[in-house]
Amino acid sequence: MKIITIVLVFTGLVFSHAAVAIEKMYGVVSAGYTDLEYSNTEEEAFGYKLILGHEFHRQWYVEAGFIQFADIETESDFSKLELQANGLYLGVVGKASHAVGELFYRIGAVNIDVQALEASTDGQCKFGTAAGSLNGQTLCQYDEGIAVGIVGLGFDYYVATKTFVRLEAEYLRGKDGFDTSLISLGIRYNFN
Repeated sequence: MKIITIVLVFTGLVFSHAAVAIEKMYGVVSAGYTDLEYSNTEEEAFGYKLILGHEFHRQWYVEAGFIQFADIETESDFSKLELQANGLYLGVVGKASHAVGELFYRIGAVNIDVQALEASTDGQCKFGTAAGSLNGQTLCQYDEGIAVGIVGLGFDYYVATKTFVRLEAEYLRGKDGFDTSLISLGIRYNFN
């Protein structure tokens, strides 16, 4: 379902660019691996990003978008975990152009909403409230908003007139021990 949504959004952006094109704007759809740490949880998951950007100077972009870091639901005989982490992103991107593409670095902020149901090993909830028990372990449920800083480095490889393949690595750190790395591969499309 998520892949279908990503493909539909990207297709809509590609075919509607003439109607909504603003000078020096682009869109990015990318997906990759995320390593998320928060509270008592350390998880590896699939993540994706939808970003719109605008070149406001020949070496600078401003970007805004949506990032999903994790959507996990696991259950075993001894534990249960549900974790969803999504965020709204705003940042600036500096670039260095080359004949085959653009090297870029990113600095920004993300407002992440973390919703989780996790088992506590010591019976105490570090975040949220107790929502029951499973096999003698306390289940803690929380919905936290977290301010996070982001730094990243990547390369947009030129493949067609308006299309780039984007490879990037990012590191995010924020309040209450939120810590994650994201490596992604995607498509960048310049609208004009």
